[in-house]
Amino acid sequence: MTIWLACTAVAAVLGCSSSAEPDETSHGTAADVTEHPSPRPLTTDEAQRLAMMRFSNFDAGTRAVQFSVRDSGQEYTLNGWVDFTAKLGYANLHGGSGDDAPLLLAWTKETVSSHEGAVTGDLPPLPPPNRTAGNDAWTSSALAPEASRLHTVLAIVLSTSNDRPDNPLLLQQTDARWLRSDELDGVAVDVLLGPTSDEPYDAAASDSAGDGSDATVRYWIDDAGVLQRMELRLGGGGEWTVVDFTEAPDIDFAGTLFSDL
Repeated sequence: MTIWLACTAVAAVLGCSSSAEPDETSHGTAADVTEHPSPRPLTTDEAQRLAMMRFSNFDAGTRAVQFSVRDSGQEYTLNGWVDFTAKLGYANLHGGSGDDAPLLLAWTKETVSSHEGAVTGDLPPLPPPNRTAGNDAWTSSALAPEASRLHTVLAIVLSTSNDRPDNPLLLQQTDARWLRSDELDGVAVDVLLGPTSDEPYDAAASDSAGDGSDATVRYWIDDAGVLQRMELRLGGGGEWTVVDFTEAPDIDFAGTLFSDL
């Protein structure tokens, strides 16, 4: 299963609505809600940049990631880094009930681990607390995106990395759509609606609306094919959860985080 199907399937488990236009953007910097042209099929250039997106993350190695999400009535805010080559995330997690202390969080595609009492700033400490150094304060469980919106976002963040580009010709044949041009922190981007299937779009045979209205992922991609922001539609009411990515060229944590995570 590719990222496109993985994102759609995981998001659908937790419910989605049907509006391609920016309706509500939840727990992050608000998306532009002014009038925009109707969604249209991707141009060759847009398909090439979307195809490069996952490889660009892989090639960057480590990038900073920040998002807020509401899960089971509680709001969580995550701020940290993802090593896209190692497929490993490490971050501070704030939120939960009012009495919950901030946690360190580390996750892979299969496992999520937390550590209490080590959060001292906006970003997690470096080097991370290491179990091999006699620290047993990490507790681990299976990553369960089918049961948790927080876990859904963690899983999808890791899925935005691949050791090779995707196929732009195949992407251009799907129901992926261009939504609008925009700007994020001074960087020009195109906002693209992710496809709902890997298969070529056929209006006569497809269950997809074909206009992007049933998309559950929006990618904010710059001229170089770098993902600057991702929006995920996880709620039945039309909320979009905003995930922001920035560069972190000098951050290295994967080698010191305990090896059996």
